Amino acid sequence: MSLSPHRWLRLDKIKIDSYRGECDAPGPKSRAFGGQVLAQALRAAYATVPNGFYVNSLHCYFIRGGVEKEPIIYEVKRLRNGRNFCIRTVEAVQYGTIIHSSEFSFQKEDGASTFVVSPPFPPVPRPEDLTPYNVSRDQFLASGKDPKLVRPINTQRVAPRCEIRPVDVDLFIRGSENSGVTEQYCWFRYLDTVDPSDPELTHTTLAYMSDLTLVSTGMLPYLSGTKIKLSTSLDHSMWFHQFRFDVNDWLLYEQNCIGHSANRSLVHGRIWSRNGQLIMSSTQEVLIYPDVDANSAKSKEDLNSKL
Repeated sequence: MSLSPHRWLRLDKIKIDSYRGECDAPGPKSRAFGGQVLAQALRAAYATVPNGFYVNSLHCYFIRGGVEKEPIIYEVKRLRNGRNFCIRTVEAVQYGTIIHSSEFSFQKEDGASTFVVSPPFPPVPRPEDLTPYNVSRDQFLASGKDPKLVRPINTQRVAPRCEIRPVDVDLFIRGSENSGVTEQYCWFRYLDTVDPSDPELTHTTLAYMSDLTLVSTGMLPYLSGTKIKLSTSLDHSMWFHQFRFDVNDWLLYEQNCIGHSANRSLVHGRIWSRNGQLIMSSTQEVLIYPDVDANSAKSKEDLNSKL
């Protein structure tokens, strides 16, 4: 039994509370995208909750790197079935090893208060006035700029149906040349049709896309030109302020790296609708290892060029 018409979200039911999926992306077999594993885990959890209950928060750990194009088993545990809230945990298992663990809270929509308080919407340019990331990246490279300056963000490979338009494209592509820059914004939307009247598919699609750019924000403490050996998400949390929204319309992702120590950046995010409605808040811890040898060699090279 398939639980989704969207290929990247497809799950097959093995038995009660147990589902099989796999992550794939264009190109040869590689490391599975964590956002897709999270989205499939949420899809599996959704299959076990009553109608009318929608995810209000989630917390997950990316324990090990998964492998694309290989089966992943999602095991759901039903921790609580309450009148207004349900709690689920999901373990994603590949080759007999847990690669991902999630906890999900679902709230009953009927009867929930409509009273809303939120911060002011950021003053940023409209998405129509900005250039898609992939186009800007190609233009940057075609201009003769050093390819080594490009931050290792391959959104086209892991999310080819998601369009991203950074507000500051140079910051998004190569980072900042000045210390103290910790914030960036990007507009994004999902290109394949997702019916807004289907909150389950809408929420899993947003979970999938929410993991695309936080690592790049976590890299902002490292100035432009710094070579990175490894950058990856350690964990991810989301709080849904709205149950119903449209992922085919432009959404604004406001992101801020609030601190970095011990090779770990903590990134806070907010996702807004284009009409100023706060939809979701997120937090992610990002692990970053700079290439010490390469950066040391570059520093010596730069010093010699000035002598």
